[in-house]
Amino acid sequence: MDWDGLGEETIEILRSYLGVDTTNPPGNEREGVRFLAAILEREGIASETAESGPGRGNLVARLLGDGSLGGVVLHHHIDVVYADRRYWSVDPFGAVIRDGYLYGRGALDMKSIGVLQLVALLALKRARVPLKRDLIFLATADEEAGSRFGAQWVAAERREWLAGAEYALSEFGLVDTGPRYRVPLGLIEVSEKVPLPLRLTARSAPGHGSMPWPDTAPHRLIRALGRLLAAERKLRLLPETQELFARLGGALAGGEGRGYEDLARSLEDPGFRARFFATPHYAAMVRTTFAVTRLKGSEKSNVIPPEATAEVDCRMLPGDDPEEVVAWVRRAIDDDRVEVEVTTPLKRANLSPPDTELYKALADALGRRAPGVVVAPQISVAFTDNWVFRGSGLHAYGFSPFVLAEEEWRRVHGNDERVSLENLCAGVRAYTEMLLAVAGA
Repeated sequence: MDWDGLGEETIEILRSYLGVDTTNPPGNEREGVRFLAAILEREGIASETAESGPGRGNLVARLLGDGSLGGVVLHHHIDVVYADRRYWSVDPFGAVIRDGYLYGRGALDMKSIGVLQLVALLALKRARVPLKRDLIFLATADEEAGSRFGAQWVAAERREWLAGAEYALSEFGLVDTGPRYRVPLGLIEVSEKVPLPLRLTARSAPGHGSMPWPDTAPHRLIRALGRLLAAERKLRLLPETQELFARLGGALAGGEGRGYEDLARSLEDPGFRARFFATPHYAAMVRTTFAVTRLKGSEKSNVIPPEATAEVDCRMLPGDDPEEVVAWVRRAIDDDRVEVEVTTPLKRANLSPPDTELYKALADALGRRAPGVVVAPQISVAFTDNWVFRGSGLHAYGFSPFVLAEEEWRRVHGNDERVSLENLCAGVRAYTEMLLAVAGA
């Protein structure tokens, strides 16, 4: 393999791809599909494309193996979130290179990972590497808005695109570095919390704002929300989360991880619990969470409305029963005049085991990428398209060979999103070598 040449190719392809504006909404993933399809066609790799709605493009291409083992889906989503140009130092779609970094919306989430997958696929095709697994390159729409026009649509309407697959690889995973760490920490996502969007609605008689009474719809709703936010569900420490914190404790410097080796016991201590919950990310990993995100009442400040609503972003841990969670919410608000409804179809999270051949290959890849790294499975508190693939019977993992300090990965969905050129060049080698290990015959 010409690693230097592949690195340069990765940078150039990503620069062009970042210039394709696929902000969702509206998505316009059709243009991203055209870009990817043209590259595949030049390389003699057939692709199939399909639109799930006007402009909502999806693409699949397959590099055939000998069929002796199940295939690997190499997935990325084409759409990106909105970028407010007022707060960026560069054009979010200008693909500017500055001080060793490539800037652009999607530079980390997740056009860069898609390009690593694409160039790795091209490298194996050019080298005529015999494969024991099919490699299925899949690019989908709409992940940033729930995947209805992307991965969910593919699973329902283009099931044959996933035929013969055993595994799926998508976002995100990384090697986390920084002054907190004694050694780098490598994360491979094995599951994720799934959303259970709730809407609470209180109703009462309308009236004039100058003559309020205790049971107006907004007052009733506010009291119900207060009871919900004050209620505490029992903590759930999953084995994978305990393993993550045990390894995190060993990677942190200066005794910062003291108590992480037996988190369930440590959380019984009020002082430790307060310190642990002071980090929202940690707190979200051990419990189902409820965040009030939208409130709606009157259209005028002097009118008491007949109806008030709140939207609550609930995120469930793997193993949670959504019907039980809704029942718990109703008990917590303790008001039969406040309606609780689920606004989208129920989903259940599931786990992919951290002992498969692919997981071990991913861990080995991170070990080569960052010598001395401590690798741990992670249950993401956000959601990706991997829940769709797991629901389709695949073992799905979030994986990226990027080495990122906190200052870098926190730019995801933020201003001046960027990826280093070093990460792109070393990352495409790591991805290619990983595929050679897991799929090469």
